[in-house]
Amino acid sequence: MKLEVHERLKTLSGASDKEYGKLVQKLLAIAFLEAGAESLTDRGTQGIDLELVIKGKARALEVKTSESGSVSLGKKDLEGLAAREDGGARAYVAVLGNRFLDEWTFARFFKGELQPSQSYSITQLRPYRDHDLERTVAKTFPEAVLKHADAAASRGQTALDQVLASYPAFKRA
Repeated sequence: MKLEVHERLKTLSGASDKEYGKLVQKLLAIAFLEAGAESLTDRGTQGIDLELVIKGKARALEVKTSESGSVSLGKKDLEGLAAREDGGARAYVAVLGNRFLDEWTFARFFKGELQPSQSYSITQLRPYRDHDLERTVAKTFPEAVLKHADAAASRGQTALDQVLASYPAFKRA
């Protein structure tokens, strides 16, 4: 990740406190829309965080940010991912660490592989990576951060919700 993008995310984290994860989720949603998602649903509180169709394929993402280099998934997270897999979407745990060289890791979900409330390092999730999906947002996510992080830092989720609403493919759940 470019230093400027890393610094913007760091500033956003400091300015937004507990809201940081949701802001990053919305920035990722913008990145997918910019990358050509045919449809995208952002769930603010309940259920899987992002559901999208990109390149004709249904995807479901549980989005996590990590200060420590590891993430924990709740029972509801895992049940939601399993339900989306059963419904025909490919499900992922999407993780962004906070170190300078961290990029998005999209780890494919396999039922029974992950346990609720157990901590997983980003390194442990790497064998399940979907490199194609990661490349999809490798350019558009940094662009979204540089373009929208300042507004998000000052106006929070409302600023990013306004940006998302401007995309025809966007749906709010």
